[in-house]
Amino acid sequence: MAAVVLMAAMSVQAQKQPTGMRVEVAEAETDSGELSDFRVIQEIDTVWHFAYEGLELSQRDMHRIDIGYQSKDLAGDDVELSGMVCIPADVYSGEQPCDGIILYNHYTTMSKADAPTAGYATGIDYVMANPLNPNYIVVCSDFLGFGLTADRQQAFCFNDINGQASIDCLLAARRMLDERGISYGRFTFNAGYSSGGFDAIATQRVRDMKYADQVVFDKTLVGGAPFDIVKAYNEMIKWKDDPVDPTFMPLFAGMLNYNAGLGFTNEQMFREPLASKFDEWYMSGRYSNDAIRDSVKGMTIADLVQPAFLDWDSEEYQTLRAAAAANSMKNDWTPDSTQSYYVMHLMRDSVVPTPAGRAFIEFLNGYRYDSQRCEGYKKTIVPERTRLQTNFFIPSAKHTMVGGIFFYLNMAAVFSAYPVLYYDGELNTYYADMVEPATLMGIVHLLESKGIDVRALVKSLTNKGEGGEGGEGGGGGGLDFFSTLAKIEETLNKYGTSTGEMLQMLSDSGVEITDLLQLFAYLNSSEDSSEARVLGGASVRKASEDCIIGYYERRLNNWLRENNVNIYE
Repeated sequence: MAAVVLMAAMSVQAQKQPTGMRVEVAEAETDSGELSDFRVIQEIDTVWHFAYEGLELSQRDMHRIDIGYQSKDLAGDDVELSGMVCIPADVYSGEQPCDGIILYNHYTTMSKADAPTAGYATGIDYVMANPLNPNYIVVCSDFLGFGLTADRQQAFCFNDINGQASIDCLLAARRMLDERGISYGRFTFNAGYSSGGFDAIATQRVRDMKYADQVVFDKTLVGGAPFDIVKAYNEMIKWKDDPVDPTFMPLFAGMLNYNAGLGFTNEQMFREPLASKFDEWYMSGRYSNDAIRDSVKGMTIADLVQPAFLDWDSEEYQTLRAAAAANSMKNDWTPDSTQSYYVMHLMRDSVVPTPAGRAFIEFLNGYRYDSQRCEGYKKTIVPERTRLQTNFFIPSAKHTMVGGIFFYLNMAAVFSAYPVLYYDGELNTYYADMVEPATLMGIVHLLESKGIDVRALVKSLTNKGEGGEGGEGGGGGGLDFFSTLAKIEETLNKYGTSTGEMLQMLSDSGVEITDLLQLFAYLNSSEDSSEARVLGGASVRKASEDCIIGYYERRLNNWLRENNVNIYE
């Protein structure tokens, strides 16, 4: 979120000095001669780069059109915002067909010079200049506080304002493209990382509530997003003395205080040197993300924020919490179950705490229609089945350098894949047939239908076939689940993680513990496990797989408690 490096070492900024500039100062006109609700500010030819730590892998010529358009400010009054419409040069010239529009929500930006219309591509350059060369038009709002409204403060993590700004930018961009006769394809994606992920969710919310008849997103892709701001703040209170990135909490608290009119002074909220420097560093718009981070380098949250704002029982914290809760995206949102999501987050994210992003999955999973659980948002590893794909992975605190890279790579893959997967207007039937069995047990049964004895193969690989080191409750000799867990734990510990985190990552990504137990019970059973067998003249039925699952589930819960692991938070 307040990601103060945010792809800087990964992605070279879009070229600051444009070439081939031509400026239009007149507003666009409709066929009737009336003015449209947008205007073209300038057009430039520029270059976007796909690079990592100074090593450029590829680049792409882009044609950028900056527009002014109508939206709303924090008071609900009309305001003219600015945004960019960036078109790959080969798409603009007609050499390549356009596959669609990417409505991109940029991540946290503090410097006014780092607005999209100022030439800063803020991560999307990494996607569009990727060697996959997605053929999309990128639409991106500057948001309030940048571009045409650079004299005002940004609405940091104010969902209604930023969601409205993004939707209005998309609608204005489409009108501009229509007037020019420029095709914008059939797909529309909504995406963003970090605070841009928050704004992408806010955009989806505004779309669902007000523009479902005008805008349909093929997928909303969010990474490292603080869906639940209160939960993010609470997690950071837990980390107040730890060496984590200390920039988000002051930014969030200070901006919320300013925009919600809470009336706290900087001295009441912050400790020195931040108390006397907050306005200069965070509010002036003169400092880049990197400069602010360098200014507080080595300091903890407790070094920067007054104790009252780190105390859950204080009146100051309760006031801040109430203001954040009033701006919660959960308020009054009825999600449209026809819309699709891809949600990604790192484990141990030190900038946007993982539980704040996981809360979005829990919100969608738990939403009910007519008292019935919405199966459209059930966690699964097959996104086409439930319209929700999740990926909470890699135990790393590096919100930007790890999380950002993987998110943008996934974005490029999704945008490039859609024209192939949906080439005939519907899901490619060949692909649909291929992913249909893509559950743990589905894959096993598919392999067995091809003549592969999966159980025998697994037992041979582990040297624990029938008659080997049978595990307690294992259902017929072979692997013991908890011996397996112990070995996995030993291996994972060498890499700084644990079995508990692995199980949590699997659960977040749609593989539940019961799925693992079912798979383990099946692989560890013999072919006649559910058949009656005669032992010593008496008919005895072996324990069914369901009984084995129940047994292991109880054992697993005990094991987790004994190891102080909670994967159900």
